[in-house]
Amino acid sequence: MALILGAGQFLYTPKAQEIAARHYYRPRDPNVAARYAAQFPKVKLFTIKQLFGSWRVAQTRHFSDGGVFDQIQAEIGRK
Repeated sequence: MALILGAGQFLYTPKAQEIAARHYYRPRDPNVAARYAAQFPKVKLFTIKQLFGSWRVAQTRHFSDGGVFDQIQAEIGRK
């Protein structure tokens, strides 16, 4: 368990963020992001809380029976 937690924590270190950015994953670390700013288009980022209020609301809206995911699948099936 400690190994898993350690690996997860490593992902947010500057070293790991640098590796991610070199492989075209948008870094969250502000210093690393600044160094790679030209590589990533500017986008307005948001949180689940800002859009839906909570993960529970987002999960229900998108993945409950008849939710957004089911509606997309139904639409694809009609084509």
